[in-house]
Amino acid sequence: MKINKLFLGMILGAGVLVSQFALAGPTTGNIIFNGALTADTCVVTNGTSGNITVTLPTLPVTSLGASGATAGSTPFQIVLSKCPSLIPVRVLYSVGSAGITTDRLNNSGSATNVQIQLLNSASAVLSLGQLSATAQGDVPVVTDATGAATLAYTARYYANGAAGAGSVTSNAVYTIVFN
Repeated sequence: MKINKLFLGMILGAGVLVSQFALAGPTTGNIIFNGALTADTCVVTNGTSGNITVTLPTLPVTSLGASGATAGSTPFQIVLSKCPSLIPVRVLYSVGSAGITTDRLNNSGSATNVQIQLLNSASAVLSLGQLSATAQGDVPVVTDATGAATLAYTARYYANGAAGAGSVTSNAVYTIVFN
């Protein structure tokens, strides 16, 4: 009889414990993932194999004599064809071999206190340290009915202090983003 009371007490205790977990609500759920794939990809028609060279002008160091000074604005384009038609496209820039500091491309050449700054088609500075084309400030361009689009940008020198003479070399990796 003593064993029966002990067994009954254990069953009642377990029942109370189970009912506490039942009242807590579900501990599982469902995560739904959505996405899309396009059958087409864009082709960059300027440059060589998607590589574009932008040559900034040769300037005297006095044009970059103080921190924050900019000079040598040089427009460039990324010309696309064979994209899906009538969709917005933009560019996501990521770090090249020279690196990015304070949203600007570092110089791997011999000039000192100078970086390359990129601007979008509205002449607003791109925030290259951001992880999406939207956050970087790129302006979308809608492809035409044939799937063509021209994305316009500007590159310019940016002084981190009084610039010292020498070469300026940098690069950025770009990805065409559909959104």
